Amino acid sequence: MESDLTDLRSIIRGLPDLGLHEVSANSRQTVTDDSCGQGNSATEISAERSRTPIVEAPNTRQLDRMSSAAEAISAGSAIDCGALGFMAKSLVQTTLPHSAHPGPRYVRTDGNLTLSITDVGGAGLPYGSYPRLILIWMTTEAVRTASRELKLGSSLSSFMAQLGLQATGGHWGTIPRFRDQMQRLLGAAISTRLYSESGGQVHSAGNNLLLADRFDLWWTPQKLPPMIPPKSSVTLSAQFFEQIVESPVPLDLRAIRALKRSPLALDLYAWATRRVSYLSRPTLIPWESLRLSFGAGYANTPQGRSRFRGKAIEAFQRVVIVYPKLKIENQERGALLRPSCTHVPRIPR
Repeated sequence: MESDLTDLRSIIRGLPDLGLHEVSANSRQTVTDDSCGQGNSATEISAERSRTPIVEAPNTRQLDRMSSAAEAISAGSAIDCGALGFMAKSLVQTTLPHSAHPGPRYVRTDGNLTLSITDVGGAGLPYGSYPRLILIWMTTEAVRTASRELKLGSSLSSFMAQLGLQATGGHWGTIPRFRDQMQRLLGAAISTRLYSESGGQVHSAGNNLLLADRFDLWWTPQKLPPMIPPKSSVTLSAQFFEQIVESPVPLDLRAIRALKRSPLALDLYAWATRRVSYLSRPTLIPWESLRLSFGAGYANTPQGRSRFRGKAIEAFQRVVIVYPKLKIENQERGALLRPSCTHVPRIPR
């Protein structure tokens, strides 16, 4: 494992410091066939889409944005374009709420894995796209720098620019909402539980962790003061840092930016590329299983299950536009996932 990390860090440190736009690595989670390449032609992209009939196309503006992202991705690999990022594996299988969640605790299940997030800081539970983007940035920076201490930049605006977000002030601007989600995320405790039965034996295991041991954040809602502002930083907890560097899930940040307005699409993109990394045969993923993992806020009623199914199909449709090698089909009982290339191919040694 240490050898893998040494290779990973040497590649990463050879890239220019581009904030969120950098990073490259070889993760043990990236298991792909050697025939899986990067840089499909427009014809190949179209052919791949035709094999993944998941739902009707988005509206014209959304389709244009997705198609532009797909063309950029086809032009070169995430590694060559400095667009390789990562997400913590423990937060890919099942993840954060999509919308505001009442109460101090949130629980999701994926097979024998149960994840719960508890608000210990008093700011409320994190939700939506912003904390997902922050987590991707944190994971990417931790892998790139091999350090628990992450430098956020001299202002909230510069940090948001690294995430590809436009900083706007005022009551309804992006800065107050981004700041709120940052405080919620850093005040969250995450607990995972694994449960299994085999040969008459019952086994349970798990861990509890905080994302950060400490943080020092300075906000500039409107503009920078005349003096040099203090530096903001976050120090990840040792346990969370170890999870990140042990087996991060590689992602293409160009796909992340194209999908960033949809928390569900972000979740399903990260989940899909990890899931196919160890998929050996076509597998039907029941809609109910996906709802339990990613469908917080959708009631366990016929109407709630139907609504989630429709939203998941829409999200998958967006995912396959920017990830055309993903072979997935909409079926009545679930999404049929076929062996596919991971979105970030294995790095040649």
